[in-house]
Amino acid sequence: MANAVFPNSLPVDLPDEGDGAPRARSNHNSFPPPPDVEPLPEKTGSTGTGTRPDPMKPRGPLDHAVNVVHFLSKTCGVVAASMFFIAMLLICQLVFIRYILNSSTVWQTEAVIYLMIGGTLIGLPYVQLLRGHVNVDLLPMYLKRGARKLLAVATLLCGLAISAMFAFYGIELVIEAYQGGWKSPSIWAPALWKPYLMLPVGFGLLFLQFLADLMCLLTNRSKAFHIEDNPF
Repeated sequence: MANAVFPNSLPVDLPDEGDGAPRARSNHNSFPPPPDVEPLPEKTGSTGTGTRPDPMKPRGPLDHAVNVVHFLSKTCGVVAASMFFIAMLLICQLVFIRYILNSSTVWQTEAVIYLMIGGTLIGLPYVQLLRGHVNVDLLPMYLKRGARKLLAVATLLCGLAISAMFAFYGIELVIEAYQGGWKSPSIWAPALWKPYLMLPVGFGLLFLQFLADLMCLLTNRSKAFHIEDNPF
């Protein structure tokens, strides 16, 4: 009964008892054949060996400058994440001291505030590099290629102006705080020019990232709003 063929049996035949040799597949099958599935295209390099393509090498001074700005933005992302992580550890230590040991804290709350604000400012260029800022791309998707590029250029110019303004006045604030010897009115009393320094540094690097994006857009190294032509 092992080799009995049923009308609706699967196309897999069981071997005879005591016989380890497999038999040929049965042609009696009422199931339809599986649909044709096209294989996924392989990512081949320049040599066609199936390996990943090598990253594009710099083609000129502009590419070197853009790579440097991107490296600085990625470094800012690492620094910002480290600051948030340290702030989280300080919050845990603050809670342990206040509610477990019933002791008072001196500098933890203020340090957490400076780290959170500083991490937000330092992380601005990295977020711009990842296009992580709030972006409503409904209008650019309906615009033609030329109008979309003009809108992207105008947007980047506005970003350059705003980041340059914050960086300029941030530098003035740091200089004034340093020369005036400003300190926090708390028991810890840290020098205020140190946390204020995050303002010009963050917006200054954001200005460089906006400038790199603008140069890539004007030289057709990137697309406006990273939207392909005819998205619909």
